[in-house]
Amino acid sequence: FKQLIGALQKINTNDHIGGEMESTIVRTVAQTANLHCWLRCQDCPKAIHQLKVLFDKCFVPANVPSSSDEFVEQKGPHRAYVKYNGINLSPSDTHAGNANIIYCPSASEPPVAGQVQHIENIHTPDGKNTDVCLHVRHYNPILKALYDPFLWYPHLLVKLYSTSLNAQIDVIDLDNVIAHAACYDYSHG
Repeated sequence: FKQLIGALQKINTNDHIGGEMESTIVRTVAQTANLHCWLRCQDCPKAIHQLKVLFDKCFVPANVPSSSDEFVEQKGPHRAYVKYNGINLSPSDTHAGNANIIYCPSASEPPVAGQVQHIENIHTPDGKNTDVCLHVRHYNPILKALYDPFLWYPHLLVKLYSTSLNAQIDVIDLDNVIAHAACYDYSHG
């Protein structure tokens, strides 16, 4: 409950108190708890119970301590998201905004912009710990024929990329992620 209270205190309310938001939060938490409890019951319909795997992948925190093996086993090989250094990362099919990142493909290469394709759990041989790796496709460089207004400002550390993705997939550790990247398609005006 302390974590829930902390999360609730961090929500921006725009100085509105005693309104719909509080009741929505309480109702949602209660509905989620009831659904989670129902999925564990023996009388839960089999069709609904099959969705439990998806439910656990979506709503179990990605940064659960490694002492809780129950959650790690339920997640399987892939994650819907991971939180690292205060940044939420998701595959592009889960949340496109959280999938665009700046990262280093390797220690010897400069940072590039890319898109997370999926997040994979890697279990240690003893099965007690789980590491996470990201499968990322980097954005192709912008065509030289196109004008890049940021070339005139090298200290601004801004670079344009094409909206097309390279076919090669880089498998990186979370430590290789530098930041989220903004993505806007200027070709549509």
